[in-house]
Amino acid sequence: MLKSMLFCCVAGAALFSVHAAPVFVSPAFAHVVADPSEGKAGSYFRTALRVGHGCGQSPTIAVKVLLPEGLTSVRPQAKPGWDIKIETAKLAKPVDAGHGAMTDTAISAVSWTGGKLPNEHFDEFGLSLKLPEQNGPLYLKVIQSCAEGELRWEQIATPGQRVERPAAVIRVSGGKDAAPTASIGPIQIQQPFARATPAKMGGAFMTLVNTGMAGDKLVKAASPVAENVELHTHVKEGEVMRMRPVPAIEIAGHGRTALEPGSYHVMLIGLKQPLKEGASFPLTLTFEKAGSVTLNVPVVKAGGTAGSEMDHGSHGGAHKH
Repeated sequence: MLKSMLFCCVAGAALFSVHAAPVFVSPAFAHVVADPSEGKAGSYFRTALRVGHGCGQSPTIAVKVLLPEGLTSVRPQAKPGWDIKIETAKLAKPVDAGHGAMTDTAISAVSWTGGKLPNEHFDEFGLSLKLPEQNGPLYLKVIQSCAEGELRWEQIATPGQRVERPAAVIRVSGGKDAAPTASIGPIQIQQPFARATPAKMGGAFMTLVNTGMAGDKLVKAASPVAENVELHTHVKEGEVMRMRPVPAIEIAGHGRTALEPGSYHVMLIGLKQPLKEGASFPLTLTFEKAGSVTLNVPVVKAGGTAGSEMDHGSHGGAHKH
């Protein structure tokens, strides 16, 4: 009986030898994944990027995660034997960093280097981050560098599609994401509004959401309420913010671009009549790939924002071209 038990133990151990390991790699370790992979919108969230194998038989010596725009709080977890490098990028405009502070920079990438993860082992690289307020997938692109070779886990699949090198993904839910007022192809237009004004110029604001993998651009806007309609942004010249026209406004694949006061917006020049609170007007948006769509833009009180003084759901009509 004892000999039989010893044989089973030795045989079982042999299954997990270095030579047998590739046969028994779990499918969950086939690519870099985030674990846990589901979190509540707007919450502080701890996850780990799980690296399940090397590049062929070559050990992993560096892991770099590329972070999407819009994350205002990111903290990497220290790992014994590994060094951490943090890269930052300048934001187009300052954002709320929490606790009453504003920041004009954001962490764009985090790298762990200097360690060595053998091919037959797995490990996790931890991150603490504040999730976006909006529902939807949050993609973390990962570059895995090995002693010999490199694996780039950065492909983003469309629904029903399988890709060879998928990016790690966190499913964000529980937020108050707005229903689209209008859509054309993969582009959704959420919460459009304009502010009441007696002047000859006004602005239209909204959020553009791209549910597709390929990026697109808003290239033109038109409305019968104004003599001219342009795409604008704000730039800082010295200590003064000034409006400047732009040829297009980009919406990244699986991304969103906010058109809001102090940033990108649609400029209505030469208004034919004042914009009055409670009214609405048609606005046609033309995208480089998706085409054109016409929506009704509600007018809120001066200084107001989307949802001010009215239910935008009553202005949900749209026409596609």
